[in-house]
Amino acid sequence: MGVLQHKKTNWFWALPVFLLLAGCAVTSSAGNKMLRSNAFQKQMQQPGIVLLDVRTPEEYAAGHLPNAVLYDFNAGAFQQALPTLDSNKTYLLYCRSAKRSDKAASLMKAAGFKQVLQLKNGIQGWKGEVIQ
Repeated sequence: MGVLQHKKTNWFWALPVFLLLAGCAVTSSAGNKMLRSNAFQKQMQQPGIVLLDVRTPEEYAAGHLPNAVLYDFNAGAFQQALPTLDSNKTYLLYCRSAKRSDKAASLMKAAGFKQVLQLKNGIQGWKGEVIQ
């Protein structure tokens, strides 16, 4: 009876932790980790984070996240910058709807980057501050 009771206790504590983590992160169809707006915003506050905007300069000028560095994915700027980026850092990526950031994240994973997270639904899903 004691063993059964112990297993129930472990499950009791594991379920809320699983649900909490599942609510913050999802995986894209390409297998890349995506964070909802609130979790992405919390990650932005961590030291050493590099925030990359992979949209066009026009999209960036219309509104971008604070401290974001622009590398236009469609124009090839991201692909050119990739070899110069430090693969040991943690990167947060976003675009308009998460399609370009998902492609960028896949390129980063293929290049050996370990900590690459992207904003679920792109800037369209963002609920925080936008700089114009």
